[in-house]
Amino acid sequence: MNDLKPQIFIGSSTGGYSIAEKVKNCLSIVGDCHLWKDDGVWEVNTSTFDNLLRMVKFFDFGVFVATADDLTLTVDDKIVIEPRDNVILEMALYLGALGKDKSFLLVEKGIKLPTDFSGIYMPRFIATDDTSIHNACNEFIHKINEHYRLGHLSLYPTTALAIGYYKNFIEGMVESIHDAENLEYEGAIFTDFKLKVVIPNDLSGYIRQKASLFYKRHGFGENKIKTKYRSQPAWFHLDVNNAPHGVIYDMPSTLTGIDDAIEMVLQKGFTGRTAMQEIIEQRELNNFRRVLQIQINKSPYAKAVVEIIDEF
Repeated sequence: MNDLKPQIFIGSSTGGYSIAEKVKNCLSIVGDCHLWKDDGVWEVNTSTFDNLLRMVKFFDFGVFVATADDLTLTVDDKIVIEPRDNVILEMALYLGALGKDKSFLLVEKGIKLPTDFSGIYMPRFIATDDTSIHNACNEFIHKINEHYRLGHLSLYPTTALAIGYYKNFIEGMVESIHDAENLEYEGAIFTDFKLKVVIPNDLSGYIRQKASLFYKRHGFGENKIKTKYRSQPAWFHLDVNNAPHGVIYDMPSTLTGIDDAIEMVLQKGFTGRTAMQEIIEQRELNNFRRVLQIQINKSPYAKAVVEIIDEF
């Protein structure tokens, strides 16, 4: 199974872009990082502010680099060094949309921040010292890892889909596996089953059709597990040489429609897939998998028999 990596947006001023690139290198071990200059991040013929409002919906975390860019004369005739105001604005947008646990400001030593940030600890770095940049990023890495370890959930569409899929399918299938009668196939008896949930490579098209092609491609057969109360239909890989162990596969068809919803959010009027659409789809797939794994981990029965894998 692929690592579950959140989508991270990294913003900076033009002058601080080289620092932002170093931040990307540091944070890439914990997330898929996208710099503000990367291709496909900005939508053409759209204002900067509208682009910012649009992008804040698409990323899991925002990291902003505040560098010494401007000299400002204060009301008491003191000259102070401040970050570019657009960096502070972008940080504020992400802070309001994602919250303080998912929006981070990396601050160059010696610069003055707005007074609203007074008393809030933010990692500081020295622009000429790569070690200080790396150490500051490590604090963000710790926070991001902690966020996932503690199971914080976001209100993405796939959060509800994953919980519903677990409640409506996984729980019943796990019960069926534990209570099932013996299954006979080609003279062999199967009594021990594992369930593998297959996450599709992408969200394009109808997942039910993708699933059907996946089952046929690998020669899986549809069969039923008999329980005390009902028969549970499923797709099996049964090898008489591996009896009594069998494998059940399921690709969640409940994911159908997410791709259409994304296109509606993006207000697309064309076919094809944009870079931003692919970013959102990966975020949704990662979120579905993560939430589903959280549900599975709550049940010792489910943990014993269910595994989430990638489409192969």
